[in-house]
Amino acid sequence: MEQTVIQTTLNKPLFDPNYLNIEYVFSKIIEYTKSLTDLLSDPNTWSTLGVISAVLSIIIIAIIIFSLIRLIEIQIYDKEEIDHEIHSAALREKERNRNANPRWHYIQTLSESPNESDWRVSIIEADSMMEEVLKANGLSGSTASELLEGAKESGYRSIQDAWSAHLIRNKIAHEGSDYPLSQVEGRRVIKMYQNFFEELRVI
Repeated sequence: MEQTVIQTTLNKPLFDPNYLNIEYVFSKIIEYTKSLTDLLSDPNTWSTLGVISAVLSIIIIAIIIFSLIRLIEIQIYDKEEIDHEIHSAALREKERNRNANPRWHYIQTLSESPNESDWRVSIIEADSMMEEVLKANGLSGSTASELLEGAKESGYRSIQDAWSAHLIRNKIAHEGSDYPLSQVEGRRVIKMYQNFFEELRVI
């Protein structure tokens, strides 16, 4: 009995041709093909596709233009950043060179010396340095006094310090050792020169 059922099952075809309507299948294929053909041959279809294509093209062109503008902006920003860094580096280098002025360092070393004669020399050297700086800045005059007179019109805030220090320098130069000078006074005079030099951005 069991063998008969198995044999019957094996002998049964996978599908029954009586239930497969070939004409119906082909008719559906033809129907879908015709619908597609009608759709493609319809002028409205192509006009719709044209509108869609135009809109997509405009969107793509807008994206490209926006991307190019952003790229140019980024390049400009990067260039400005690089220029700013270069400028900052140049200022830092100038500041280091300014602070490392060997002549001013020598003057400060003399003012810190335990010898009174060095304090006097430091003031004379600082005044000589001031005279050279004023000439380098385009001021006219053959002496430090004349140069300082011209510097009055330039609006320097520390011009009075420069004048006071120069007057003490003249006393040291004219009176020599007869002019009493303590180290505290010597440092005070050097500080007045320093204020003027710093305003001139020499040190």
